[in-house]
Amino acid sequence: MAIGVCGWCLDRFDAVRSIELAGKELDVPLIQLGFFNREVIAQADGKRLAAAAEACGVHIVGVFVAFEGEDYSSIAAIAQTGGFMPDEPYETRLAATCKVGELAVSLGCGAVALHAGTVSTDVKSRGYATLLARVGETADRLMKLGARLLLETGRESAETLTNFIDALDRSNVGVNFDAANFVIYGTDEPLSALLRLRKRIECVHLKDAVRSHDPGVEFGQSTSPGLGDTGVARLVSKLRAQRFTGPLLVESSGSNSGIDAVRESLAYLRTLLP
Repeated sequence: MAIGVCGWCLDRFDAVRSIELAGKELDVPLIQLGFFNREVIAQADGKRLAAAAEACGVHIVGVFVAFEGEDYSSIAAIAQTGGFMPDEPYETRLAATCKVGELAVSLGCGAVALHAGTVSTDVKSRGYATLLARVGETADRLMKLGARLLLETGRESAETLTNFIDALDRSNVGVNFDAANFVIYGTDEPLSALLRLRKRIECVHLKDAVRSHDPGVEFGQSTSPGLGDTGVARLVSKLRAQRFTGPLLVESSGSNSGIDAVRESLAYLRTLLP
């Protein structure tokens, strides 16, 4: 496994600067770039990003897209406003995803990761059918561009996500695995989720989190790797045992954020790998 970083942890709005910080300040070889609003997406210049990566000795392994208007004030709020679930912004969000997909292909990585929405456990519900159709359309549009769609984990259980991907039945859909999100959202146990999703995982985010007192209703809290309930060391050991060869990317968030937090996380991660 090669170690890298989620670029938005270094600079949320300037992808070039995030590349420079990754290469020059942190000396990491891999980065996943983040695009979180229309302005940043519109201004993204593939040639400039590629030149910055080459100059810094950093390889871009993928891109992550999130959307304006997503409400993280509560778990219930993000379930209603996140990803492709709400009706009104769907076309705009689909267009943004395809724009980022074109960028990913131009950068030679071709992988677009995102939170597609909270998948319902009720497969007969209107919400389930709507999300399935919209994620399917997104995957199809990305396939035409030559890009893959990686679904971020955690807002639903690994079993629910696995069944959803099976129902999608698209060859270009995989998983961007974030174990800590299962703790933050209170949806699953990280190790069992890893085992269930292992054949679909193409990229891993590494962070840690502490469970809330009311899992599934209130958010858990991010913390430094090794100090939470995610079981980071066990997860990395299991990934090694499974001979996972994809990128292992440090992500920091919440109060545990910024370049110093990323540096601390990288140091911890390096103690877990040969």
